[in-house]
Amino acid sequence: MLVVGDMEAEARESVVRTLKDRGYYLLSVERRGRLWNVMQLAGQVGRPVSVRDMALFTHQLATLLRAGMHLSVALATLAKQSDNAYLASVIAQLNTDIEQSSSLSEAMKRHPRVFSAPTSSIVGAAEQSGQLAETLTVLSKQLKTQAAVQARIRGAMAYPLFLLFTSAVIVGVLTTFVVPKFIQLFVNSNQALPWPTWVLHTITVGVRKGWWLILGGVALAAGLLLAAMRQMHFKESVHRLLLTLPGLGPLNQKLQLARFARTLGSLLDGGVQIIPAIHTTQGVTDNLAFAIGISGIEEEVLKGSSLATAMRRQPHFTEIAVNMTAVGEESGMLPEMLLELADLYDQECESTIQSLTTLLGPILIVLLGAIVGFVVIAILLPVFETSSMIG
Repeated sequence: MLVVGDMEAEARESVVRTLKDRGYYLLSVERRGRLWNVMQLAGQVGRPVSVRDMALFTHQLATLLRAGMHLSVALATLAKQSDNAYLASVIAQLNTDIEQSSSLSEAMKRHPRVFSAPTSSIVGAAEQSGQLAETLTVLSKQLKTQAAVQARIRGAMAYPLFLLFTSAVIVGVLTTFVVPKFIQLFVNSNQALPWPTWVLHTITVGVRKGWWLILGGVALAAGLLLAAMRQMHFKESVHRLLLTLPGLGPLNQKLQLARFARTLGSLLDGGVQIIPAIHTTQGVTDNLAFAIGISGIEEEVLKGSSLATAMRRQPHFTEIAVNMTAVGEESGMLPEMLLELADLYDQECESTIQSLTTLLGPILIVLLGAIVGFVVIAILLPVFETSSMIG
């Protein structure tokens, strides 16, 4: 049987030695260069794996593992059943890596565009604790919730985005093709322009002559921001700000608390010890400041503190979360209380998202109406002044 696959190693000799030890007769061993990595990255573009696809994959994998199926067999089965062709190829590659003595988390790390760093870290912690199936079940629930939230946001944002796009096109056409020619008539006649007209004229001329500077400035700012976000201190500061911003801050905080509570409650309910369970929840959050808070909780619990007391010492855990956790610890129903807390915050998040998106439509309409009104006033003011002078 001919076997084709990939293996990571420091040198070609390591690959040859490892495969020979496994009883393979080698026909060819070739090193992948940078060109292959570029081609592989290009091949990933345009073939996205949605959150819904990932939720379905983790749910199915957890189900097969709970049924007693070996990990390699389960992955081979899912690779044949996936509707997403690219995801199917990635799952097949995971199976190949595992057959070459790689762990599932290590195999996932080789596909960062499909499996995020938090997902890989969660799976790694689950493998160490021997609770892979239970953790994958929790992860699938998280992904399903995330997919549902994204779907609600997309649905609520459809109308405001349509208004924004339509208005931007109309204003762009006016300021690019109509307004410059119209205003030039008054400029050529040496007529003093009213200040709204002068402002609009300055903007349109600046955009037409300096668009490349604007694009370059935006690209430079984006590059500097991306570089700064790689610095952990700066990233932590930004993430901490996202938890305290008016309006969006409380929503982000509740989303993080819901993920924390649901993951921890599900892991504890599945029999995972509290220290490994808390450590695993650090990989669920996508907010570095919140993850640092969870790390602090883990340290406090290791020293003998109760979970509720440790949570109270962290700034991003609400009083409701602390009190419900304390009640759960005192009653011996901690997993149930954590899951109830997660449901509570999920409902609050849904209500908050609905309220914010409902307000966004009227706000955009008022904002765009003000922009269009300014353009109309800037065009009509010179006409009115000319008419009054003639009259």
